[in-house]
Amino acid sequence: MVSPAKTIMSKMTTSPSLSVTKRAKVSAAKKKPTSQNGARVGDGWQAEKSALTRRAILEAAVRCLVNEGYNKTTTAMIAAEAGVSRGAMMHHFSARAEVIKVVIAFLHERRLEEYRQLMGAKNISTKITRADVRRSVEAAWEYHNLPSFVAYQELVSAARTDDELGEVIEEFEKEFEKQFLLTAKTVFPQWRGVKSLQAAHDLVHFAMHGMATTYRCSKRKKRAESIIDLVTDQLVSIYKLES
Repeated sequence: MVSPAKTIMSKMTTSPSLSVTKRAKVSAAKKKPTSQNGARVGDGWQAEKSALTRRAILEAAVRCLVNEGYNKTTTAMIAAEAGVSRGAMMHHFSARAEVIKVVIAFLHERRLEEYRQLMGAKNISTKITRADVRRSVEAAWEYHNLPSFVAYQELVSAARTDDELGEVIEEFEKEFEKQFLLTAKTVFPQWRGVKSLQAAHDLVHFAMHGMATTYRCSKRKKRAESIIDLVTDQLVSIYKLES
């Protein structure tokens, strides 16, 4: 039986990642569309335009989820936010459920790429210091406050009582967790010999995740700094004992 996640990915005629837009542009260049009355024509240009429109819709859907929440996000709202007609919206996504499912795949790729970029930019030294560890925890905190995280949490919350949505989320979540840990091993090769790597990774993820969802707590920034220090100390202890 094909999983819901694989079905969604296979139905995506154009992948929502940025690389797809680049591929569309390359394809358009190869087609060398001619000009009629100053307007570009040709199959290549149409493919590029379609990919750009699709991406604009997905980007708009994410913004709607962040700013308005899952329940208030409608296809009409997404179309207006994307600056496309209702007809263009319906051409790419015939129903709200369809666009939401593809947004999950879109966020899946974006969240992994954002994590790789944030962690890869920290330039952790071969001999890990406490400062190195704290920078990585700070990056994890930054990651859990990105719009992509907020949008995804809106979907996760809705999936609690929506079985169909929950089934899709569950499939992508399994793949995300696998890729998330793999990325951590790649970015921090010094940790590969640590027996408690999975637990250490979960400690960071769950602590940052929990803090990120407490939007209304008082003195959030100050309390977050204390938790970051606490998590850093725990990771340093684990590394010293097991590396």
